[in-house]
Amino acid sequence: MPDIRCILPWVHQHADINGHYSLCCFNIYHEGFHGFGKGQAPLEAFNHPEMKKARLQMLRGEEPESCKVCYHWEKFGVLSNRINKNKEYKDYTYLYDKTKADGHLDSVPIYIDFRFGNLCNFTCRMCSAHSSSSWVKESKHYGFVKKDYPTFTDEWTNNTKFWTDIDKIKSGIREIYFAGGEPLVQEGHYKLLQHLIDNKCTDIILSYNTNLSYSGKFKGYDIKEMWKHFKRINVSPSIEGFKEKAEYGRKGLLWDTFERNVDSFDEYINNFSITTSLYSITSNIDLVKWITARNKPFHITNLNQPKILSTCVFPKNIKQQIIKEYRGLLSNKKFFYNIGEEHLVTLLGSLKNMNSKDYSHLQKDFKQYNEKLDLYRNESFEATFPELAEWYRNI
Repeated sequence: MPDIRCILPWVHQHADINGHYSLCCFNIYHEGFHGFGKGQAPLEAFNHPEMKKARLQMLRGEEPESCKVCYHWEKFGVLSNRINKNKEYKDYTYLYDKTKADGHLDSVPIYIDFRFGNLCNFTCRMCSAHSSSSWVKESKHYGFVKKDYPTFTDEWTNNTKFWTDIDKIKSGIREIYFAGGEPLVQEGHYKLLQHLIDNKCTDIILSYNTNLSYSGKFKGYDIKEMWKHFKRINVSPSIEGFKEKAEYGRKGLLWDTFERNVDSFDEYINNFSITTSLYSITSNIDLVKWITARNKPFHITNLNQPKILSTCVFPKNIKQQIIKEYRGLLSNKKFFYNIGEEHLVTLLGSLKNMNSKDYSHLQKDFKQYNEKLDLYRNESFEATFPELAEWYRNI
């Protein structure tokens, strides 16, 4: 029987923008799941009944329902977060045997991911007001959220329970992951770094998922100077699509600024974090060419929510058209032999994910949503994606 265990419930703690905990950030793709433990202190939530239940299920060889996105990807040969983290934290599998009969752990998390609010300067089409403050005004216009929906939310920056527990575990933290909103403009992110520096607890890996629209200086903070104190910095610029097509999907992105900041942060960039969605899959071909020309690795995550923006929405003929384009890319021997096996797997995984489900019944829902955005933003899907214009017109 395959080992379906994931190390994360034993070493990791994720808490979202609204103060809810979950096994990891990928749990948000489980429909109907909104997290647990809101209001609890981090160490209390680390042994929340949901955490204990998931540990025991995995030890019995059962797949927790909220983890189905990773197991689904793996069935189609796509590299999942579970596989990547199991490899990264393989030295901590001894904790499986330390699990008590009720799923409780006496140990504490060594890898944390707390989201310091929804402050962000982008209104990416695949995002929402939940994760981006810039989305709130537009969401109210469409009626996606109520008129009294707050522009800014942040449950952690001034949360005394959070800081009390950070003090208890700070000397044992191995890695901190920062994501958004946009972490490079979040006060809590800088407050945490300064707290660790002041307490000489800096033998820590700092990992980032950032839109890289900022140069590194913000409200008196100089991120590069702060990073000098820490063990290692892993920056993963978040991007999908290429040039004007990336700008269309990620409203607020200016490609020239992004490229300039990639140059500025080059020594810290260990990986480009690519998302494959309906907006990006065609121009991701040019994106991975651009990345590999810079001798940088990349990893592709496949958008599953909202479903209407998944590549699974494409009908069969469009999927075949896209696969043909990717075959052309991979027939280029220079490109094929210059990318590593892991990159090839994640690239092919985006195609496998596209073919894994048929959401073509959602095409009209996608067009209805997208036309609202085009009208409000004075943009045009057909002009930006001529290769998909005929399909779009005929929906």
